[in-house]
Amino acid sequence: MSVYQESYHLPEFTYEYEKLKIDKRGPVYVCAFDDAQNLNAMSYQQMAEFNDFLIKVRLDKDCRVIVLTGEGRSFCAGFNLNDLALDPPEDMGRIQRDFYIMQRMCSDQIVNMRRCEQPIIGALKGYAVGGGLSISCACDLRVLGESYKMNAGYLSIGYTGTDMGGAFFLPKIVGYARAAEILMNPARHDAQQLLDWGFANRVVADDDVLETAVAMAEDMCKQTAPFGLRLTKECLQTSLDGTSFENVIKMENRNQVLASNTNDGIMGTLKMNPHNKQDVKDNPDKYAFHNM
Repeated sequence: MSVYQESYHLPEFTYEYEKLKIDKRGPVYVCAFDDAQNLNAMSYQQMAEFNDFLIKVRLDKDCRVIVLTGEGRSFCAGFNLNDLALDPPEDMGRIQRDFYIMQRMCSDQIVNMRRCEQPIIGALKGYAVGGGLSISCACDLRVLGESYKMNAGYLSIGYTGTDMGGAFFLPKIVGYARAAEILMNPARHDAQQLLDWGFANRVVADDDVLETAVAMAEDMCKQTAPFGLRLTKECLQTSLDGTSFENVIKMENRNQVLASNTNDGIMGTLKMNPHNKQDVKDNPDKYAFHNM
């Protein structure tokens, strides 16, 4: 445990899971759903582990960007119906169980993705059904494999097409009419169509999805300061709430003043001063961005 954690009584940032795989690539953490035999469908265990990771990683100063993906040929095939068949606890009815445990655990994934201060880049291929669609929407950026197919699978079993924040994010990403076409019909939408609609940042071959997303994340880390990047996500996410123009301006003003007074902001300003060009060449580490 580092001095950072010991001094402030923070938890030990260990990420050991059974249905989730965490691969630390320097400041980029690759988080993979790891239940390929079930197409990474959301079991209670997988959801609990994903929520645990998202809650802890917010305070992990070594993590700058998260890449979210799925093992095997599917990103996430919705809720694991095997777990849906579990009997409720003895002191709960089924409706209570579904509301207090199942639905909360599902939606908390999206809440925690949004609260997570690090940008989340989705490296997505194969099926994204139901909850998989919603988790895809909650990513900040998306790299899709050519096999990616997304649909509101809940409609096919008599549920609504909106769940886990999909009705919040999707109209803001692709517009109302296209979001309605996706969420009011369980038809599948492929990667190229979603790229054309502005849902994806890139479409690449399936074999290149993860490394393309990691390269984007690494470039983001190289070109930005940690604190400034986190504040940028905070402001972008706040703007999605439909807050007023004036409130966004106030947040941007606050964030710029905060960032300009960090060590990274001060050294970055000095780096841009033409009088310091030779010093920048001679001492590049002096002007490099620091960890949080």
